[in-house]
Amino acid sequence: MNRVIFSLFPVFGLLISAFAGAAPMKPVWTVKEHIDAPESAYFDPGSRKIFVSNVSGSPGEKDGKGSIVTVTVSKGGKTSVKPLVSGLNAPKGLRAKKGVLYVTDINEVVSVEIKSGKILGKTEVPGAVFLNDIAIDEDGKIYVSDTIASKIFVIDQGKSAVFAEGPEMESPNGLLLSGGKLIVAAWGLISDPATFGAKVPGHLFGLDLKTKAKTLITKDPIGNLDGLEVAANGDFIVSDWVAGKVWRVTKDGASTLILDGFKNAADIGMSGSTLLVPDMGSSTVSAFYIK
Repeated sequence: MNRVIFSLFPVFGLLISAFAGAAPMKPVWTVKEHIDAPESAYFDPGSRKIFVSNVSGSPGEKDGKGSIVTVTVSKGGKTSVKPLVSGLNAPKGLRAKKGVLYVTDINEVVSVEIKSGKILGKTEVPGAVFLNDIAIDEDGKIYVSDTIASKIFVIDQGKSAVFAEGPEMESPNGLLLSGGKLIVAAWGLISDPATFGAKVPGHLFGLDLKTKAKTLITKDPIGNLDGLEVAANGDFIVSDWVAGKVWRVTKDGASTLILDGFKNAADIGMSGSTLLVPDMGSSTVSAFYIK
């Protein structure tokens, strides 16, 4: 999620190819209007809305250029994109609970009333450098990843604390709560923050919520991972930002490439069997039907 990286990888276009020579998968729809360097696409079951966070400016600077928009899809498949909130800095991960949308924004978590788009509050996370994805449990605890600092924070009743940290967190990015664990899609430990360079790509792994013990899901590194969701059959769906790929990963770690050819496949979302893929480099969000 760094514009320096954007210049390192050529534009392949949205030519999506499936794994093992299968026919290319075409998007159900693609939107570009009001989309500018989208980092996250998220479907909220409560409001039945799709939200997209636009970084717009620098992903690590407080420049006030960031925004969140909503995407509405009619029964006939027609899309409509409308602004929800502006004046953010570099909004990234999105999750909602009880009518409130939570978004990470560099070193704080911003809460937005979905109905009105009003900013309800901002929770600063002391020690945060580059907050990225977000997950919320049933009790309202908020988990946020800090990719550059290689930390995961937890916010409980407005107070933040370090949940896990260190090189073994592999510069965590995507987060998902599942089966008593915090599932983590790692970028790979960043050795050069200026370019997000990592000598070794990241794994998909789980952290026990009580003991914080780490369990690898993929035995080998899989990529510079970003978005993380779960399919209807329980498989994990993860995106590789740098390679522009989307993978399906079974619980025993078997990986299958399902989408390819994005410039930067960022923080994906799921709505039933519909996968939402924000392409940060091309400023588009596309939807694909996956089994």
